[in-house]
Amino acid sequence: MLMVTDLFAMLPRLELTPTAINVLSVMISKQQPGGAVPITQAEVAEELDILPSVVSRAMALLAERGLVLRRGHRYSLNPAIAGYTSESEMQTTLAKAVRDGLPSINVPKYERRPPKSGKGRRLAVAS
Repeated sequence: MLMVTDLFAMLPRLELTPTAINVLSVMISKQQPGGAVPITQAEVAEELDILPSVVSRAMALLAERGLVLRRGHRYSLNPAIAGYTSESEMQTTLAKAVRDGLPSINVPKYERRPPKSGKGRRLAVAS
């Protein structure tokens, strides 16, 4: 079972942008027990002092990776990384999530990490 400490260890493999990591940090700090996040993208943008459109792109990446779940206009953390008030609450919630189909955390499967865009050598055409 994946716990938050495991998430931190796998962050480099998730290929998240710095903005996505910041958005996830805000969501983790604002979550309610069980992972519900009662703030809007606009509130996250205000807290990070960035544009809402930037938060929207970061949220899309977090959802693609399975870290954030979207239900309508509400967000929650994947039950595997959410915080709980007690161990029994965690066990009950995770057992229900497993029965209902626990969303997987999607780690990109690269044999080799792709190059970062805009960071490679630039070659000039000889004339």
